[in-house]
Amino acid sequence: MTESLAPNTTDDIDAVLAATASASPEQFIVWAAQRYGDGLAMTSSFGAQSAVMLHLATQVVPHIPVIWIDTGFNFPETYQFADALTR
Repeated sequence: MTESLAPNTTDDIDAVLAATASASPEQFIVWAAQRYGDGLAMTSSFGAQSAVMLHLATQVVPHIPVIWIDTGFNFPETYQFADALTR
């Protein structure tokens, strides 16, 4: 049986908080990439605020998978924005 990478107890969460409490956003992403390796992914709504986080994360982990749940109810501009950010 393999060890779970996700914190699943209060002690695990406390350890994560202790390890990252004073980390900058970039340092936190580096920590997460080291901790979770190829299991690291991020979500995005592809809203205007998402661009900043996507840029930040991809500067540290260039090929991080981005998960977007397309509900089919997005504005055409959202799809255009997602396409532009993907490029």
